[in-house]
Amino acid sequence: MEFLESNWGTILGLLVNIGVLKYVLIILKNKFDDYQKRAEARDDATKSLCRTEIISICHKAQREGHIAYYNLENLTLLYKSYKALGGNGAAEKMYNKTISLPQVEE
Repeated sequence: MEFLESNWGTILGLLVNIGVLKYVLIILKNKFDDYQKRAEARDDATKSLCRTEIISICHKAQREGHIAYYNLENLTLLYKSYKALGGNGAAEKMYNKTISLPQVEE
């Protein structure tokens, strides 16, 4: 009891600091959660844009019956990014079909 009486100011200061620390941690957690949501939204948007461009390049190449070297390079880079972001499905099938087309220099 004597310890409490002689150190009540320090103990009270520690309790206040713990409360402030808890408040700061809650704010940081909320900011981190918001950052994660925004990062996920950016990834989804990027993946969608990659998919759109992959489909566009593939449709053009399949219509023409060949793919230009520069389009093949773009397609491959887009596809790698798309896969890294978790993309798959129809774009993968289109990609595999398109890269087997004859390659031409334009």
